Amino acid sequence: MKNRTMSIRKLLVTMALLAAAFGFSVQSARATNSTGTVAVTTATTVASVSLTFVTDVAGITLGGTGTSAATIAFGSVQAYGGSVPANVTKTVNGTTNWSLATPFDVVVQVANQTSSNYTLTAALASADATNTWALGATNLSTTAANLTSTGAYGSTSYTFKLTIPFSAAAGAISNTLNFTATAN
Repeated sequence: MKNRTMSIRKLLVTMALLAAAFGFSVQSARATNSTGTVAVTTATTVASVSLTFVTDVAGITLGGTGTSAATIAFGSVQAYGGSVPANVTKTVNGTTNWSLATPFDVVVQVANQTSSNYTLTAALASADATNTWALGATNLSTTAANLTSTGAYGSTSYTFKLTIPFSAAAGAISNTLNFTATAN
């Protein structure tokens, strides 16, 4: 019996040693992790000014409203009779000329610079020796005209007016108004 007890003891010690060896050799079953970083280098900002055109609540609907390249389309109009688009005013001035007028909004915003106001100029892209193009009380030509030197950032309404003399031949009238907004 003594041999048998010794054999069981040897067996138990061997098993204990094997279990301990196995325990040290098996990886832990707990979660592992890893870390990393993302470096953000200094972003260099540049000052900017935004100039867009928006349909005024009292004006004709602009094509491209909310962009920097809008359009005003009066369609076919005439001095006497006919109709004009909604929110366009037609005025006949005696026997000399007639005009179409409508407001639209100029929106100027500034970013990344200290500026309390802006200067706004406008000019015709092409000379027109026949018709008179105006924004408010300012007649336009191909030379930039100052509309404001202290414009408040945000939305400002300007009334566009096209005056057509009775002596002008019937036909298409078109031009482009070029605006420049400069932060002061």
